[in-house]
Amino acid sequence: MTLGQILAARRGERGLTIQQAAAATRIRAHYLSALESDELERLAAPVYAKGHLRTYARYLALDPEPLVEMLHTEPQDPHRLLSIGKLAVRPRLVLTAPALAAAALVLLAGAFSGYAWRQIQADQRTAITSPAAQPAAAAPIGTPRPSPTPALRPIVLEVHVTEEVWINAFVDGRPQYADGGKTLPAGSIVYFSGVDIKITSGKAAATFISVDGRSVGALGNGVVTRDFSSQTST
Repeated sequence: MTLGQILAARRGERGLTIQQAAAATRIRAHYLSALESDELERLAAPVYAKGHLRTYARYLALDPEPLVEMLHTEPQDPHRLLSIGKLAVRPRLVLTAPALAAAALVLLAGAFSGYAWRQIQADQRTAITSPAAQPAAAAPIGTPRPSPTPALRPIVLEVHVTEEVWINAFVDGRPQYADGGKTLPAGSIVYFSGVDIKITSGKAAATFISVDGRSVGALGNGVVTRDFSSQTST
């Protein structure tokens, strides 16, 4: 389990919502959601991540130090690694007086060639163009660009059953209860965290879903399978 999954699961075991935890710890719900979603870049600075993590862990009755160690060992964003790689020192180019003079001559020659070419093109257009009005060319029909696909982000999904219900869950394609699912007693609350979460319930009317603290309601009637992500839950 990742750092965020440990926090989300512990909060679920205690039957707490993001809003309740935020009110008790005086940490914004946005920051707590970022910790549970492993999106530490949403925090203001790394020092805030450590402080918020220690406060939140103590509130959930967890030892904060192992979690802080996990914070240091989380895999880094490959984009950030690439950006660091781009900071390699490049060799410095030293220009001497003769080199500067040669470069100036090349620039002057290029500028003169461009000016002469533009003059020749203007003379040719003047000779070809007739006095009669030329028909206006039809404006090309622009092809609409496809809308960019919004990036998916991890979500925290809460499953609350009011009766004894059999459920099965897949998080990012991985089964959470093997292939046979699990029967939950009445009143149970379980949590799952991931980008794509699929829930199957044998009693959909007694299975209530919340995504990132927002209630979605019952799954439906009978046996229902439903997918949840940051796109489908908004």
